[in-house]
Amino acid sequence: MDAPWPTLTVLRVEGISFAVLALLYATVGARTREAGLRTLAVAFTLIAAWYLHADLLVFTGPLIDTLQLRLSAMLIGTAVLAIVAGMLQYLGMPAGWHRAATLAALVPGAMLVLALTVSARVPRVVFQAGVLLAYAGPAVLAFRRAAQQPGEGHAILGAGLVMLPLLPFSLRAAGVAPMQLQYFAGLSVLVFGMAVLAISLLRRHAALAAEIERRAAAQAQLREANARLEDRVAQRTAHLRELIEGLEAFTRGVSHDLRGPLGGMSKLARMATDALAEGDMVMAQRALPLIAEQCDASARMVAAMLDLARLGDANVRRVPVSLGELARAAYDEVMLSLPGVVRPSFHRAPMPAVLGDPDLLRAVFVNLVSNAVKFTRGAAAPRIDIEATSHARDVTVCVSDNGVGFDAATAAQLFEPFYRAHDGRYEGYGLGLSIVRRAVQAMGGTVSAHAGHGGGARLCFTLPGALREMNAGAAVYEEPEVLPAERAGSIGTANSLVYPPPEEMQVLRELARRGNMRSVRERADHLKRLDPRYAAFAARLATLADGCQSRAITALVEGQAQ
Repeated sequence: MDAPWPTLTVLRVEGISFAVLALLYATVGARTREAGLRTLAVAFTLIAAWYLHADLLVFTGPLIDTLQLRLSAMLIGTAVLAIVAGMLQYLGMPAGWHRAATLAALVPGAMLVLALTVSARVPRVVFQAGVLLAYAGPAVLAFRRAAQQPGEGHAILGAGLVMLPLLPFSLRAAGVAPMQLQYFAGLSVLVFGMAVLAISLLRRHAALAAEIERRAAAQAQLREANARLEDRVAQRTAHLRELIEGLEAFTRGVSHDLRGPLGGMSKLARMATDALAEGDMVMAQRALPLIAEQCDASARMVAAMLDLARLGDANVRRVPVSLGELARAAYDEVMLSLPGVVRPSFHRAPMPAVLGDPDLLRAVFVNLVSNAVKFTRGAAAPRIDIEATSHARDVTVCVSDNGVGFDAATAAQLFEPFYRAHDGRYEGYGLGLSIVRRAVQAMGGTVSAHAGHGGGARLCFTLPGALREMNAGAAVYEEPEVLPAERAGSIGTANSLVYPPPEEMQVLRELARRGNMRSVRERADHLKRLDPRYAAFAARLATLADGCQSRAITALVEGQAQ
């Protein structure tokens, strides 16, 4: 007959439960590789083996004196020490004197287990107290971790580790029979083991959720970075396209605008050579000034192209700038470079102080005012108006005139290099407004053009975030200024400048006649150092030299003699 199945007692049910718990720990530990779980799996395996054979134990008295009892005590003692070791790994071994105290709590239990291996007779109560004392180390460590890392379940583990050694003695003091303590002790260890496993899984779940959130945030940042990169690539592509278009326009403009002056100079030079060979000094003297004018025109065009090219590499500054002073200085500079031209009246509305690059803003105002002066020459009462408005901290400046105007359909083309709105009927090379656009874009702004009804033009530029405010948050505005035609016509006369001595003026006149702009600029720097009173004259002289304005320099020098 088949052997009967063993009776399923309470102790064996607890043993099976510990075996299942040990299997869970081994599986989770192998999967997550979390510290301490595999050591706890070994501990619960030992406890399962003890409970599966606990019904066979025969207790003879208060001493552990038989081989069966010694083996049983060694098994359960080793299991308790393994639980303590696993919890120390799980919580993280402390440092310093905490480590020494924790290890010291393990010594009594380890000594008692070793004593049983040499057939020593150990009182059962002493053995239980010595082995259970090992729980003190991980219990204190669990409460320390609870203070350091709240919300991680360490306080529950600390309470469980305190309960495990106290429960047997508490039940014994309450009158529970010694043979029944193993039932309650096994149940408490089982509950503690399930709690540790549940907390471990919850911590793992929280860590995975945090990792998912971190990766989602990283992916969002990566998408944002990719979007920014695509925007930068699009901007760079647009900039490169603009550069290529500019180079193509540059090539066309240079080939067209230099071909005429160079061809004229070549013909005039041959005529002068032939005239000198024939002894016709009158013809040679007529041809040479024309050659000089053609050279000046070519030099001015090259200077304008160089100004446009330099703006692409400009280091933009952001300093307080007076728009009103810049506008007035630009008007004076343009008027000085155009002697004999009918000067339009100048009307400037109140303008705010801004944060911007003074050099770039000067180039903007000079070219806008020069453009307005050029196209108002045919007006009965030429007039230039400059005004500024602000919205939030953005500042928009507009230069208006009552000149010939332009076709509104060509507004977008006005700022293209070498574009001429009136088919060459006015002097220039189509670069002034290109310089305006490049300078404004370098400061992060935009430009626009608006045709007036019945003539006139309104050219504007906007500087984002440029409004300068005082501490109270109010913008700083300058007083308006009006220069009537009579006042405008007196700009550049002897009353407004202190001129250097006649010998210096003679040198400047000769240099201007030769077209030696480099030497003129050097003489301007020399005059500025020579006497501070000549600073204004030297500044205007340097401006004209930079623009290769030899005729304007001659007019400035001869104006003193007049």
